[in-house]
Amino acid sequence: MDQGYFDEITSILAMHGRPDLIEELKEHIKVDEDYRPPTYIKKDKYSDDEGSASSEEEYEVEVDQDGFQSLK
Repeated sequence: MDQGYFDEITSILAMHGRPDLIEELKEHIKVDEDYRPPTYIKKDKYSDDEGSASSEEEYEVEVDQDGFQSLK
């Protein structure tokens, strides 16, 4: 586990008054000293005209007397 995440979890547990869980965390979770976050993260690009985003508009909806909607 990354040291930053470990510290954040520990501080949240301390804030909520759970020293028992802090000790469990220290016993069972190891901090990876060699971890370096990736420098490049590929971002997925989504478009409104691809996939289900455009095909959703093609559905017809029927409303019953109680106001519930269902597909036709």
